[in-house]
Order: sequence, then C-alpha cells, then structure tokens
Amino acid sequence: MKLLFSALILSGLYSVAPGSGTSDVTTPARETFAFWYDPWQPGTTIQKLKPAKIIVGVPANAIPEIRAAHKLALQYVTYYQSTFQHAFLKDRADLPNVGFEVNGTFEKSKFGGQDNYVLCPNSKELESRVLRHVDESLQAGFDGYFVDNTFLSPSAGEVCNAQHAHLSANSTGGQAYVSLIAAVRQKLKSANPTALLILNPGNPAALSSVAPGAFSLWDLSDYVLWESYGYTSFRGAKHDDWKHCLGIADRLTDVQKSKVLALSYPANMAEARFSFAMARIAGFQWTANLGDSMQNTDREGGEFGAFLNDIPFQLGEPLGGSPSPVQTDGLLHRLFQNGEVFANVSSKSVPISVPKAGAIYLGDRTFKVSAPQTIVLQPMTAAVILKRP
Repeated sequence: MKLLFSALILSGLYSVAPGSGTSDVTTPARETFAFWYDPWQPGTTIQKLKPAKIIVGVPANAIPEIRAAHKLALQYVTYYQSTFQHAFLKDRADLPNVGFEVNGTFEKSKFGGQDNYVLCPNSKELESRVLRHVDESLQAGFDGYFVDNTFLSPSAGEVCNAQHAHLSANSTGGQAYVSLIAAVRQKLKSANPTALLILNPGNPAALSSVAPGAFSLWDLSDYVLWESYGYTSFRGAKHDDWKHCLGIADRLTDVQKSKVLALSYPANMAEARFSFAMARIAGFQWTANLGDSMQNTDREGGEFGAFLNDIPFQLGEPLGGSPSPVQTDGLLHRLFQNGEVFANVSSKSVPISVPKAGAIYLGDRTFKVSAPQTIVLQPMTAAVILKRP
C-alpha cells in the first residue's frame, strides 16, 4: 500500500483537495453536482439539472446527451457488497472466489437483502474484476466513479480467511479496501487525469475509521459524500436530522470540508435552500435528491424532487476562515464571493438586516430588493442574498 500511494504522488495522480488554495473572486462554486437514479428521459431529464456540471448514477446511454450539454457523467459502483448476477459476484458457486469469509461463514451485507454478500477487497480475483470494470467504464465514456458504501464493520476490522488467493497476508478488510481504492484511483487517473472519484461513507466523520493507521480514504478521494445531510430519505419524524448534523462539521479539518459533497433529501424548495445554505456555510459542496419520481407522494427513498434550477449556485466560494455565529441565538452568517448567507438554526424567529442587493432567496420565495431593509428569519430557515451584478 505504501509503495502504491508513493507512486500516486510521484506520478502526479494524487493531489491536494480541490479548492484548497485561493480562489479567484469572480469564480462560482468549484463544481455543481446532481444525482439521478430515476429512468433517464432524453431531452427532459437534462433540463431539470441545468446547473449541474457533474451528473452521478446515470446509464451509459445518457452519456452522449450529457457530453453534448458540456457535463460529465459518473458511474455508480460499490465494492463493499454484491448480490448474484453482477460484475463482481456471478452466483453462489462464485462466492469462494470473491466473498468475505470469517470462520467458515460468508458475511452478509449490513444493508440486508436476499443473497447480498460482503466482497473481499483482498481477493486477487476481485481486484482483477474491479480493474477490468474500470477499463470498461472508461471505454463506455464515463468520467469517473461514485463509489457507494465504503467498507463497514465488523468486516472492516476482520481478516478474510477464505481459501481464495489474497493480495496481502493478514490485512483487515478495511486495510485491503483502502488498497483497492488506491488501485482504482491509479487506473482511473492514468487513463484520464481529470476523472473523479467520489466515496460515500454515509457520514464523513466515519471515513477514517475504515482502516485506522492506514493511508486515509480522505487522501484517495476527490470528494466524500455526506448522505442524508440534514434531511433524510425517510418521511415523517425521521426526515429532519439536523440535530445529528450540526456538530459533525466541527470535527472535520478545512481540507476535509473542501472535499465534502453534501447530499440532502429535501421534500420541498424551502428545505432544499436551507440545506444548501447550511452546506455552503460549512464549506461543503451541495446537491439534493436522486430524482423526482416520489415527489407529491408519501413514498420514501430520496427521489423527492429536482430543485437544482432554483438554487443560487452563483453565490460562489466562502470568504475568510471558518464560519461563526453572528449572535448567540443560533443565527449563522457567512460572506461569499457574490453574496452572503444567513441561517437560523434556533427555535425562535430572528430579524436580520439585509443590505441593498440584487436578489434574496428566502425559503421558497425569491425577490429583489433595492434598498436596505430588515426581514424576519423563521426557525430552520435560510436567506441567501446575492449581490447585484
């Protein structure tokens, strides 16, 4: 692993976090992302995702349209688990070749499901299949990978003792997973230095725990997904999860924050703009939902709407250091290249002073102002204020 990581550095295939240096004052956000797991509809889906430069989870047949719109397409993949009849696990007879076995039992995925098994990232055969899949993805025209579900406990801390050939003796699942991701990154970047690699640990604070003491997956990723940021894919009482999110960002370094892509599952425009504001205040990139097929239904899953076209991505990058509350009543404030953001995380209404500006995005409303004024910000609501061009 150390040799491979050193090779990445020497070859220029590993670099510091994007956006960790000084930004040009007129440059908008580094990247804009969209996830789309619903069926791709030619001529229609692309119109719902106009601000996105990078679209994740799309089928190969959508690539020509995405490229024609000057966007990039990332393929979904996971190396943690597989059911049968997939690229990395053919059938039950194939389990001894790539399955993660401990004490005579092939471990099942923590996510459940019929015949859903943990894969062994230390398997020579699995690595061969994974790297062959990288070649196939690049040939299909994909611009990188979104790697879902990083390696989970208990398998991350265990050693696979299956009879298949292993790449490294006595490596834990987590250590082997880091090595596998390094090999994927090297192959991707060798073929296409601009290819992107996004990893999803669910909660980014858990990423380093996959393989304590090993080179971190933070170092190998271009972006790290924070799934269910603020709003989850559940309905009802479990939908709002801000109480578990507000303190996590403080445990991340500035370089880590610059790599976080926050994926929220807002059910309406006000929630979308609030989660966008909170992500940008924290220094994260942001996106929302996996599609719109569940909008105006009571179904759960995250396809709650396509709100990106009404999000003020032109806000640009944050100015100055880490954000801090403007007051002691839960009002957060941060200045950006092209405006400023207020977010009220308290349980009471808070008045804010709005300077002369071009446009205000307040909840689900958008309006222009031509003179300074005071507006009232309701609890768990944000105001994004853009400067007049």
